[in-house]
Amino acid sequence: MRLNKHLNELKSKYGKGITFLDIDETIFRSFAMVYVIKDGVVIKKLTNQEYNTYKLEPGESFNFKEFRNAEIFNKTSIPIEKTISRIKRMFKNIDRRGSKVVLLTARADFDNKETFLNTFRRYGLPIDDMYVERTGNFYENPDIYKSIIAKQGMPKSISDAKRKVILNYISTGLYRRVRLMDDDMDNITDFVKLEKDIPESIINKIKKIHNVQDGDTIPVIEFFGLLVKPNGSLQRIK
Repeated sequence: MRLNKHLNELKSKYGKGITFLDIDETIFRSFAMVYVIKDGVVIKKLTNQEYNTYKLEPGESFNFKEFRNAEIFNKTSIPIEKTISRIKRMFKNIDRRGSKVVLLTARADFDNKETFLNTFRRYGLPIDDMYVERTGNFYENPDIYKSIIAKQGMPKSISDAKRKVILNYISTGLYRRVRLMDDDMDNITDFVKLEKDIPESIINKIKKIHNVQDGDTIPVIEFFGLLVKPNGSLQRIK
């Protein structure tokens, strides 16, 4: 299946697009663990994929010490070559008139920003042209997302946290093509469902900003859920 049309911008007609990219197991294979703590004792260590779906039991809490460690991320992360090449192609084709690429991770802030960013620079990725949304901050540093929390409430899961951040971008009315590339099916599924849940007020805002006429054959806004498989290939999820 050819996916170039989902990754490139239709510059003349469609308008601006936004692409959200997960980091762990999407751009890099990573090895940091999230600890599950109960009564002051580490009872489990979770991989990134296990953390995405883990539900805390009463009395349990997460410890993100390794997930915050930029040195571990820098030294141990292994690039997923297909995704690296895809991002570089994306930046060659992107519409510079306002389209955006955002990294959307379940991690919170790292302990060393430059060490974290240098991991991407080492592989030629234009990290300085991307913003990193760290949805772990909903729990670790909630003031960062206080405006989203005030409007949408605290997220109930990792997929819900990502959904809330994505909706916050869509609510600007600036974007008509919205893509998520992620290795976790729950994240993709929640994202795809969002297309049907966008408030009418946002739809009307998009129409006004982009001068969308009734009867236009191109949808007002279109979503592309792209599941990243272990080998780096993509599967479109509708």
